[in-house]
Amino acid sequence: MGKTIILLAAILVWAVLADASVFPAYNGNVPFDHKMHRGKFPCTDCHEGAPRHFDLDRASGHKLCIGCHQKVKAGPAQHCSDCHKTS
Repeated sequence: MGKTIILLAAILVWAVLADASVFPAYNGNVPFDHKMHRGKFPCTDCHEGAPRHFDLDRASGHKLCIGCHQKVKAGPAQHCSDCHKTS
């Protein structure tokens, strides 16, 4: 039980302190600034349940990310290269 609590605490600390991630994709990796998004939106906009790391595949990434950008009318959502960076 104690190890589980320590692991959960470590995951929460990592989630709160994580600044940036890169989601790999065949047509260019997608950089994601977690710190910036965390400052503007509640965790529940992306995370179900307790905040935790999760992987995105093509369908879930497009639904979550593009859907949110279109909803708030901000950020990249017009062309693939807005998010997918080849260099």
